[in-house]
Amino acid sequence: MSQYIFHAILFALGFLGTYFMIPLFKSMLVNGNVIRPNYKNEMIPVGMGIVFLPMIIINSIILGFVTLNNIWFVSSSNYNLNIVWLLCLALYIFSMMAMFFAGALDDLIGNRNVSGLKGHFKSLFKGELTTGGFKALFGGFVGLVVSVCISSSIVDIIVNTLIIALSTNLMNLFDLRPGRAIKAYLVIMIPIYITLTGYTKVFPLLILPNVLAYFNTDLKARGMMGDTGSNVLGISIGVLMALGYGIKVRLAWLVFLILMHLITEKFSLTKIIEKNRVLKFIDNLGR
Repeated sequence: MSQYIFHAILFALGFLGTYFMIPLFKSMLVNGNVIRPNYKNEMIPVGMGIVFLPMIIINSIILGFVTLNNIWFVSSSNYNLNIVWLLCLALYIFSMMAMFFAGALDDLIGNRNVSGLKGHFKSLFKGELTTGGFKALFGGFVGLVVSVCISSSIVDIIVNTLIIALSTNLMNLFDLRPGRAIKAYLVIMIPIYITLTGYTKVFPLLILPNVLAYFNTDLKARGMMGDTGSNVLGISIGVLMALGYGIKVRLAWLVFLILMHLITEKFSLTKIIEKNRVLKFIDNLGR
């Protein structure tokens, strides 16, 4: 089977499967009273990022089955390469599943009185664990687990752990207005998909089509993906950056992440966007 045909199949399944599941999950959250006021004080379901989960699992099963049964595989002659590929796939799925859990916990019982990494860690040092603090620590440990498995040196472990942890939180910084986080995600993830090579190139298709199917729901403020979604989007970027790129690209990405977190700790990202014509136009586009 051609690699491109297989990619097209995964994309179509991810998009259509997620699209038809959106009403089911929306109804489930509304009936469970998992709703919250948005920035306009309209009550809408939160945690809609859970709709990404079914097709991630289904397409992962298909991808694993196809690989193991030699229908479409990494290498027909290198058994060790196939094992490495399956390990990386397992780590990618594990990281997203882990952050689904942490994000859902924050959406369900999170306290909104504390915000920002600095605020959550201040609370922790005072002996109070917030869901945001738990999520940050948990994301860091998930990043460490993945990094230890894929890195070849202590420096690599440190760089990859920071990349995964900070990338996970990156989408939270953007997820303050309808569609904003997904727009930022697409700006980052589409170039990643285009530039990735080798066995990791197919990995974005486990989540990218799901996000595209949900995009309009988020953009029109019919639901909030919440941390259940934004955390998963962030860690999917972070793990791919750690897996698929050399040290120079990873260090450049890490510098960007650190700068973004420092800026947003001191300044409102929404105000920065509102003051820039181009950013404001892109931010409002489609609403």
